[in-house]
Amino acid sequence: MSSGKTLKYLANSVWRGGLNGTGMTTSGGNAFKKGLPLEVPALARGVPDSKQDENKTNPEELVAAAHSACFTMTLSAILGAHKLSPKEIDTKGTLTLEKRPDGFKVSSIHLTCSGNVPGIDENKFKEYANMAKKNCPMSKLFNNNCDISLDAKLV
Repeated sequence: MSSGKTLKYLANSVWRGGLNGTGMTTSGGNAFKKGLPLEVPALARGVPDSKQDENKTNPEELVAAAHSACFTMTLSAILGAHKLSPKEIDTKGTLTLEKRPDGFKVSSIHLTCSGNVPGIDENKFKEYANMAKKNCPMSKLFNNNCDISLDAKLV
């Protein structure tokens, strides 16, 4: 049952041409109102990763960024609820895209998190990190669709 409290986020993407075409994605927020240039992932175009344009992004990279950001903010909230104030949480999201006989599939997302959090031990940090992995909205979105793994450590 819905509590009646919801948020909606708007994003718009336009693509012109085939696999080597051009595209742009924009959001309703200020972060990328001017647009982010898009490109089909190198794997889908059948070219080496080295041919991926570093000035462009793709949906899979945006998903990895969204998941790492969501996880990091959720972990920060969990730590705050336990009266802990992180100096820094750094999370990298690695999304694996596989080419399969029936098409492409995101098979896994791996989160690598390091935290500088005074007043907590390694085991408790890992416990809270696993709570964040389980409870962040992006993890919930992907939970039954791909493997989600986590390495978390204090620094």
